[in-house]
Amino acid sequence: MVTEKKPAAPVASDKTDAAKASASPDKPSAKSRSKSDDKSAGKQTAANKAPKKSFPWFKTILLLLLIAALAGSAGFGWMQWQQRMTLEDQVQRSLATLEAKLERQQQGLVKAGQAQSTDIDQLQKQLYSLRLVANRQAEQILILGSATRGDWLLAEAAYLVRLANQRLQVERSVDNPLAILETVDDIFIQLNDPELMAVRNALAVDITALRITAKVDREGIYLELQAISSALETLPILEALSILEADADPEVALGAQGTEQTPSSLAETVDRFTEKFGNLIVLKKRDQPIEPLLSGAEQTMVRQNLYLLLEQAQSALLREEQTIYSSSLNKAEILLRSYFQLNSESEASITRLQALAERPVSQLLPDISGSQNAIQTALNLRQNSSADEGSEQ
Repeated sequence: MVTEKKPAAPVASDKTDAAKASASPDKPSAKSRSKSDDKSAGKQTAANKAPKKSFPWFKTILLLLLIAALAGSAGFGWMQWQQRMTLEDQVQRSLATLEAKLERQQQGLVKAGQAQSTDIDQLQKQLYSLRLVANRQAEQILILGSATRGDWLLAEAAYLVRLANQRLQVERSVDNPLAILETVDDIFIQLNDPELMAVRNALAVDITALRITAKVDREGIYLELQAISSALETLPILEALSILEADADPEVALGAQGTEQTPSSLAETVDRFTEKFGNLIVLKKRDQPIEPLLSGAEQTMVRQNLYLLLEQAQSALLREEQTIYSSSLNKAEILLRSYFQLNSESEASITRLQALAERPVSQLLPDISGSQNAIQTALNLRQNSSADEGSEQ
């Protein structure tokens, strides 16, 4: 059986082809060149076709990336600009605050300088016044160094006379000023200087004026008004005596009727009834009309009005207001006569109020400045004479 080996031919061809290929490696065959050319052309066409399809997407991505980069840079630049503007505002505010502080400090320095200049002026004025006082005191020391016992006594008399004038105006009483002026007169008796006769004459006039001045005993009047005010608590308010007696007599009559015997006859009964009925009515003559009865509140009000009138009189006494003083006491007297029973106590209070209302409460004060002026004149003359003697020496 014969077997056919068909694949041998192609193997030989392959070998010849491989030999040809190995014999001429730099010169490819036409088929391989054509095939390679076709492949390269196909690759070029594929390459040319591929970029044309992918280029728009790449450009879009690049454009988006560029836009994102521009947006990011713009945002970053905006933030930087905002921070810069904020920093500039803060710097401007800080500068304004510093300028305001500097201006305030400058104003404070100006005011402090003005205050210091004012204080310096005041200190200079005070220093000048102290120098003047020191000079005057030095002059007085020189004068006092050359003063005699008579000058000292005369200066003491001048001081006492000024004190008497002050006490007279403040105390509104002549007792203490009179005692002081009498002491000054004793000082002049010790001096026994004929040159002071004019001063002693003025002093005698002032002493006489104080002695003849009527004294007002304000303390005594005040205490007496206080005693009358205390006595008003025990004075009874006016009551209708006839009504009280009428209320009391029927009880007695009834008690008597309970103990009496039955009358023997009608005439005796009538006589006794008439007698009992007559005892029920008591007539009492009064100079003034009977006022209606007062309630408890009204009685309290009447007493309070009396107290207030007496206190008003005391206040007017201390202020030396004669009209208010007399008017208050007259009103108190009218209240006593109108609403209180006229017994011995009320009559005594009314009489005393009348007497007190007529008493003067304004103290007349004399002028005792003559002795003060005379003593001051004598002192000035002596100081001038001593100063002239010191300048001559």
